[in-house]
Amino acid sequence: MVRPLSKNNNCKKVIRHNSPYISKSDLKAVSDSINTGWLAQGSKVIEFEEALCRYMSDGQNTSNLSGVAVSSGTSALFLALKALGIGKGSDVLVPTYACSALLNAVYWAGATPIPVDVSTGDFNPTFDMCFNALTPTTEALVLTHTYGVPVDTRIYKDLGIKIVEDCCQSIGASFDDRKVGLVGDIAIFSFYATKMITTGQGGMVLSHNKNLIDQVRDYRDYDGRDNYYPSFNFQMTDFQAALGISQLERLPSFITQRSKNAQRYIDAIGKDSETLLQLGAEDASPNWYRFVLKLGSRLEDCKMVFDQNRISCIQPVHNNELLHKHLGLPQAHFPCSEEISVSVLSIPVFPALNETQICRIEQVLSDLFL
Repeated sequence: MVRPLSKNNNCKKVIRHNSPYISKSDLKAVSDSINTGWLAQGSKVIEFEEALCRYMSDGQNTSNLSGVAVSSGTSALFLALKALGIGKGSDVLVPTYACSALLNAVYWAGATPIPVDVSTGDFNPTFDMCFNALTPTTEALVLTHTYGVPVDTRIYKDLGIKIVEDCCQSIGASFDDRKVGLVGDIAIFSFYATKMITTGQGGMVLSHNKNLIDQVRDYRDYDGRDNYYPSFNFQMTDFQAALGISQLERLPSFITQRSKNAQRYIDAIGKDSETLLQLGAEDASPNWYRFVLKLGSRLEDCKMVFDQNRISCIQPVHNNELLHKHLGLPQAHFPCSEEISVSVLSIPVFPALNETQICRIEQVLSDLFL
């Protein structure tokens, strides 16, 4: 039973669902970069690329890891597919429970997207789901570690196709003490405003394969070349990169705070509750990009309670946004995603939440589920 709302509830400030965590050091980094007089792509972009490679290489033998900073996560995926040789005549497996950016990138690469259902446990496609979706012309899988819950990328190698690790939500998450993004053929990242770290807009492509990285960089650096071919401007600015470097330095503390917030929610709900997202094997270490509740038929009632307590929450992927819906494919082929899309709610877990806000969320969770 949810306790009656306080008379002062309307006076409470709304708790946002998500918000970037910008510090004074972030502002100084951007200001210092702008004050150099160099605003376009330059030395700071190179520094950011090197910084992310160092972060990803922590404790691992990844000295040959290279990165290319680009304008967005979507452009990162497009460039990764182009570098892999994916184009006309190629099929690409994508989870149907995902944002339309995946479709956009695959289409712009000239390939055909093949939606795959996902597990109701961790919202990632299983090996069997991917295997059953293979076509004679399937050449790649875009593997999203959905909501920062890492999967064991190694098992998908047996599909015999290229693997693009989509780490747009999962930077800093790890499996078997290895950060996600280091096992597939190529990895992509997003630094959109509400991602784990932000550059406002921006993305990165990482790989151990120097040939792939050289191709991505060649596509990005479209001007000042002798061998002209149609290309596009996918560059990141130096002041964006300056913000990215500053944010990246704080990423470990962001993950720590998100984990603490998540643990308090779990304690409020009960760790054995079926409401909680499954976090995979014991070797999986999520980054808590989202804290989602599996509510089933209670979704609307619970959402109303959060709204009444001025706590913003969202359905991350609405039913009409499932990728197979955009392609007009039968919903019967995607039963898990159909179920998830109408039964899951995401609540605030971002690191800038203060103690008063955390306590308000805890109280609502406790009233709803204990």
